[in-house]
Amino acid sequence: MTEKSRFVRENDQWYYLDGEMYDFPLAVKKPGRNDPCSCGSGKKYKKCCG
Repeated sequence: MTEKSRFVRENDQWYYLDGEMYDFPLAVKKPGRNDPCSCGSGKKYKKCCG
């Protein structure tokens, strides 16, 4: 189970507002080393931002 939380910042302090519970992970798939880089350079991920 995963929670997506919301926070607010007041006077340089972060405060929890609420959260939504999900049954699936919210993680984003990490690019493979030979996939094109997501920055748009046209290079492979391993030769650019990897």
